[in-house]
Amino acid sequence: MTTRLELRTAVRRRLEDTGGSPLWDDAALNDFLAEAMRRYGTHVPKELSTTVNLSAGATSAVVTPALAAGQVVRVFDGNGQPVPRQQAIEPDGVALAGLATAQSWRWWGASLVLAQAAATTGTWQIDYLGGRTLAGDDVTAVDVVSGDEDIVVLLASATALRRRAIEDGKRGLGRGASSTTIASAADALENQAERLILARRRKARGSWTALG
Repeated sequence: MTTRLELRTAVRRRLEDTGGSPLWDDAALNDFLAEAMRRYGTHVPKELSTTVNLSAGATSAVVTPALAAGQVVRVFDGNGQPVPRQQAIEPDGVALAGLATAQSWRWWGASLVLAQAAATTGTWQIDYLGGRTLAGDDVTAVDVVSGDEDIVVLLASATALRRRAIEDGKRGLGRGASSTTIASAADALENQAERLILARRRKARGSWTALG
């Protein structure tokens, strides 16, 4: 289990900011970690599910939480059977001939829309990909896949350096490392994070192929 405190400590080590008078306070590093978690979640979204009750004869239902169409992966009807995504629609929203003869679904706004009215009353399940957020305290487990902690630490560290470079540039400060040097260091950390993400994707694809 990895906590926010452990991630923050790792970021301080990465930034060499572990002295008695740290450059960044805990609140700032927490903000950088929150941003890193958001970005991490775009690359490694969390697999989630929600349900919605549909009455017999219903053709649509508002789903909570509000989801974008691209987030929805699978839909299961009240009997637990998978329902295919509707493949094509006319400009007026009517399914093309031949595609409305079987049940299917599409997404409109925050609603699940069915090609055919629900045959029975039941609870439908929607599987979707969601983002990841940073825990609000230092003891709760952070929503990071085991082994991906370095990605979050690198992204947060890069954000910290980039913010520092911007602040130094605005103030016209020239002491210590120049803004350009700090920005280059931030870019290097970003590149390391991207390489880890790419390696993760390759590993995931290799594992999937092996299982097949």
